[in-house]
Amino acid sequence: METLKLIDHFAKLYPLSGEFRTAFENLLIEKRFRKGQVLHHAGQTPTIWFVRSGLVKGYYDDLDGKEHVTRFWKEGQIILLASDMRHKTAADRIMVLEDSYLTTISDSGLIHLYHTFREGSKLSSKILLNDRNLSELKSFLSSLPSVQGYEQFQEIFPAERILLKDIASYLEITPGRLSEIRRNWR
Repeated sequence: METLKLIDHFAKLYPLSGEFRTAFENLLIEKRFRKGQVLHHAGQTPTIWFVRSGLVKGYYDDLDGKEHVTRFWKEGQIILLASDMRHKTAADRIMVLEDSYLTTISDSGLIHLYHTFREGSKLSSKILLNDRNLSELKSFLSSLPSVQGYEQFQEIFPAERILLKDIASYLEITPGRLSEIRRNWR
């Protein structure tokens, strides 16, 4: 039943045949992750995940050891990971921020769907375009005045479920500045 959420999500991006839906559903793997678990940190990891429930962040540490949050994914969003480490993602690590359920498919399953069904390439293009648009969100929000950036952030993400320091890092402001914005907000 829960796999239908992912299939329905993909069907909104591109019409899917019944055969594709059946083959896709048979390849899906459901996984549960605990808060704080790292989903991706160099090595073999499936390249696509669907956040069925929960919240996930992407981040990296700079040379001084300071953490920089580059992305958030919430329920109903797709996480794409580079399978080739020469094409590094903007995040070294993907961490689960609360107990979460994610759905994935193996790389071989993805290749099978892509080469077997004609909608595979079209769906792939739509997924990549959607991911690119979401990845540009951080640049947009952090370019706004901090109050406006935080207002927009709250409309897009479940801010009450995200640590203040993570939101500040994402918006490229200090936690103190974000606290000040939140104090004046109320």
